[in-house]
Amino acid sequence: MLLDRSFRRTLIARLLLSAGPTTAAALLVAAPGCGAPDAAEAADIRCFEWFEELGACLNREQALEEFETIYPLCESEEKIVSVESDATQRDGACCYEVIAEEAHPCAAGRPFTLEGHRRTAAPRPADAGWLARGKSSGPGGMTPSLADLTDEERETLADGWLRSALEEHASVASFARFALDLMAHGAPSSLVEAAHIAALDEVGHARLGFSLASAYRGAPVGPAAFPMPPVPIAADLVALARAAAEEGCVGETVAALLAAEQRARAEDPAARAALEVIADDEARHAELAWLTVAWAIGAGGESVRRAVAEVFEAAARSLRRPPLAGAEAPRGRAAALAAHGHLSGSDLHELRSAALAQVVLPCARALGLWGPQVAAGAARAAASA
Repeated sequence: MLLDRSFRRTLIARLLLSAGPTTAAALLVAAPGCGAPDAAEAADIRCFEWFEELGACLNREQALEEFETIYPLCESEEKIVSVESDATQRDGACCYEVIAEEAHPCAAGRPFTLEGHRRTAAPRPADAGWLARGKSSGPGGMTPSLADLTDEERETLADGWLRSALEEHASVASFARFALDLMAHGAPSSLVEAAHIAALDEVGHARLGFSLASAYRGAPVGPAAFPMPPVPIAADLVALARAAAEEGCVGETVAALLAAEQRARAEDPAARAALEVIADDEARHAELAWLTVAWAIGAGGESVRRAVAEVFEAAARSLRRPPLAGAEAPRGRAAALAAHGHLSGSDLHELRSAALAQVVLPCARALGLWGPQVAAGAARAAASA
């Protein structure tokens, strides 16, 4: 359950109003209800390379382990959840019927992805270049209190804030690419400007995260050079809108709500102040994404709307999946970690589900971007294509 009800209500209002009367009117369609769950996914065929010298193909259990290496957690958009048949050899490969589903994202917010893989920089010992105001501190020069923390809890908090900082650092690159995508497809200057402002926000978030990570670990840490290969621009408005819906309407709306929940539970002044900044900025970034989707649908028409509807339908399906098994237990007292802004994996899963169910999907339905009639229209269009 989302505890910060005031933030939730305010965010819903901002998202629904962000498109403005003219754009919102172009989006609104009748979409009563949320629709019924889809039937179970049908099995499909997946293969991996195999050589005769290796002998017979793997059995089902071994094949599932092999697929887990091919579709690694946090690096793939899919997860193979079961192998439904014995192997069939085809042209030097072992092929199986499998059940695949979209993978749970490992982090909220706007990741930098390339060919389905999330990219972040590696951490390294740092000078003050990525620390907030040159100090191991939160906003305004505050330093977190370490007195009541065990060494294990400090390590957990350092790791958690460092992971968050590296993700925020990657978001700077993601927004830079987003700004180029917008310009390449003729977006209005207000969206391009907002994308650059958001990138600067993410610079600030990364500084806060690295500063807190440095304070908890007792030594400065920052990012190494970002692994930046040649980056393609979104091919068309469909691709641009799909990315904006996935990374912004879903990812950053969830990120804003998670940061608000972490802030509500945090007691340390430095951690709370950092989360205050992050929650408010992520809410603006979410607004930018919903605005972008509205503009793209207005410019690109029904094909763009269908692509966006598919994103929200995937988000709805994710609510029916259980938490990932084998989540790492928190190292330290849960209350002490929460007081410094760290929540367990199970808490984050529960909160993400609540954010989708209570904010993301209701807003998508209210704006005519998801729901039974939208899904039916998409299915008819796909069948006639």
